[in-house]
Amino acid sequence: MKTKLRKVAFTAGAAVIFSLVFAGNAQAHCDALDGPVITDARAALEAGDVKPLLKWVPAEDEAEIKRVFADVRRIRGQSETAQEIADQHLFTTLVRVHRAYEGAPFTGIKPSGQIDPGLVAADAALENGEIDRLIANITRKVEDGIRERYEEARVAWASADQSVEEGRDFVADYVNYIHYVEGVHGAAVAGGHGH
Repeated sequence: MKTKLRKVAFTAGAAVIFSLVFAGNAQAHCDALDGPVITDARAALEAGDVKPLLKWVPAEDEAEIKRVFADVRRIRGQSETAQEIADQHLFTTLVRVHRAYEGAPFTGIKPSGQIDPGLVAADAALENGEIDRLIANITRKVEDGIRERYEEARVAWASADQSVEEGRDFVADYVNYIHYVEGVHGAAVAGGHGH
């Protein structure tokens, strides 16, 4: 019984996280070293052009980004260590300002290789112009999640009135099923997040 309750709590939490991710308020990848913001920052530094970075910040913060970019460009040629420190300062400033623009806290720069595969696939779809594979993969995962929880609840429902313990097992599976569907549905009907 305790295992089922833990499973319900975990699944309900996962559904809420799933909902938040697809509503645009949770898992970020803009703060990762291999995310789109820092990838653009690296390219901008190499090209000596700050303009590609300005799309990531609101107009009122452009001056700060331009100033930091100019400072970093001046300092980074002094040594390899100076370049690393200066680049990190730009990345941190840019991501901090961008996260504030999103209404999200800045929790530091994340290492490379930790971006959710779904977000990597979403970025790849934009780059290659192919959305069908991304939609199919997400749709399959959602369908599998609903079917699995439905089957568990349906099986438990059949014996829910046999004993209090079996009734509680049913309720645990039912709550797991309903919360997952609620989270997925909430994500599906939520408006996209804006700045």
